[in-house]
Amino acid sequence: MPVPRTRTPELSPAKREQILEGARRAFTEFGFERATVDLIASRAGVSKATVYNHFRDKRALFCAALLDVTATLRRRIDEVLAAPTGDVELDLQRVGEQFLEAVVAPAALALHRVLVAEADRFPELGKALYQHVACTMKESMATYLRRLHDGGALRVEDPELASRQFLALCQVDIVVQCQLGVVGQPTLRELRASVANAVRTFLRAHRA
Repeated sequence: MPVPRTRTPELSPAKREQILEGARRAFTEFGFERATVDLIASRAGVSKATVYNHFRDKRALFCAALLDVTATLRRRIDEVLAAPTGDVELDLQRVGEQFLEAVVAPAALALHRVLVAEADRFPELGKALYQHVACTMKESMATYLRRLHDGGALRVEDPELASRQFLALCQVDIVVQCQLGVVGQPTLRELRASVANAVRTFLRAHRA
C-alpha cells in the first residue's frame, strides 16, 4: 500500500511578512541570542510551527529579516532611477533622499546595531547584505550615471566609482551620528539639506 505523501503547507506571503515584522521587533529589542523562536512567534502573533513552516531556523529568519529591510531600500532607489525626470539635480536629490530616509529609519538603525554585534557569528551575512544591496544599488546608480555621461549631461568617466562617491557624500556625518546615537531621528528638512549638499558637491565635480 503506497505511503501518502506529506503535503507541504501552503505558504502565505502575508504571513511571511507578519513573521518578519515580529522577528525584526524581537531581534532589535533582545538581540540574536535572547530572541527565541517562541518570542518571535509571540511578537508575530503566530504559532511556533508557522514560523518553522516559513523559515528553517532562527539563523535563516535573522538573515531574512535583514535582507527584507534592505530589499525595500533597493526597490525605492530603483523606482526613482527607472523614471528620471530629466532634471539631473532633482533626480539625484530624489535618489539621495530615498537612500537616507531608508538608512536612518529606526528599524534599519536598530537592525544595523544587531548585525554589528553579531558580525563574528554571521560573517556570511555581511557579504550577502553587501551583494544584495550595496553592489546592486551601486550598479543601478552606475547605469544611470553612464546614461548621463553618454548623453552629455555629466562627465562621469568611472560610473561605478562615482555612484559609490555620491552615496557616501549623502551619508557624511548624519548616518554615523544616528548609528552611534549621537543625534536623534533627523527631520525631513535635515535629510534634504544633507542630500542637497551632496548633490551640489557631486555636480561640481561632474558637470560636463
